[in-house]
Amino acid sequence: MISFIMMAYNVEKYIADAIVELQKENEVKWELIIVDDFSTDSTFEVAKRFADGDERIKLVKNTSKGKVTGTNYGYSLTSGDIIKCIDSDDVLLQDFFREYENMKKYDAHCHSAFIADHKLNTRAIYNINPLLISKGFEFVLSNLVSFPKWSWSFSRKIAEKIFPMPETLPFEDVWIALTVKKYSKNVYVIDKPIYLYRQHDNQTFGGIINYSKEKVIFRAKRLLALMDVLENEPRVFKGFEKNIFDSARVYNRLMSKERLSVWDVLISELRAMAKFKIILIKKFPMLAKYATILKWKLDALLSKN
Repeated sequence: MISFIMMAYNVEKYIADAIVELQKENEVKWELIIVDDFSTDSTFEVAKRFADGDERIKLVKNTSKGKVTGTNYGYSLTSGDIIKCIDSDDVLLQDFFREYENMKKYDAHCHSAFIADHKLNTRAIYNINPLLISKGFEFVLSNLVSFPKWSWSFSRKIAEKIFPMPETLPFEDVWIALTVKKYSKNVYVIDKPIYLYRQHDNQTFGGIINYSKEKVIFRAKRLLALMDVLENEPRVFKGFEKNIFDSARVYNRLMSKERLSVWDVLISELRAMAKFKIILIKKFPMLAKYATILKWKLDALLSKN
């Protein structure tokens, strides 16, 4: 069985789309654990209507506020041999289930996604970063290479390494990616987008290609806090010195500045490509958006060659 964990907070307009698509699957056995994170709209009531009518769906309220806490709680209620997190405002397409027999042979699995607007009209394709698969763990750790958590599924053996996640984590994605990378002997890459990643105004991180000043600073500060947590977590950090994050800290400290001059970037000890990326995102956010989409297309071409 596949166990899906879905955190839900104020998604009354979107959560039905996610659930209805799952309910179309009647061949592969699955369960859905929905954890309501103290929503202030009708999210719980919408989800309850589905849970009352489908025994495969379990709805609970979070034990305390927070996505990390809630995802840990959701995992404690699962019973499947494969675990996957789904965002409650997104849609997992039916093609995912067609991969089930292949997925059973691997420790973990990942896939790309369609970037969609709030009405689920597709706008681009998000392709997973091939460096996370091809490079060693030290590279992935030092550069904090990760995919969004929805791009992963994993065996219960790997899930037992991931969970419970440290509740001091500011967000989950990097922790999941690092743990999968460290403990998986093999990763199955599903070479097509099988997920609709919905972009809308209420997203915590502002959307995957949102380079507004506010969101760039917010994300950088979150990553700086994340590194402080990772350094004290032997599950991912054992065997490494704290200086492994030196470049990542410099990069995100620059990204987190309200005011940043090009000179500040140029005199830093970062590599040329990192400097270029900072200048592009901080000074030319719209150009950075289209450069990101172009990179996804190039990554897709390289992964097929």
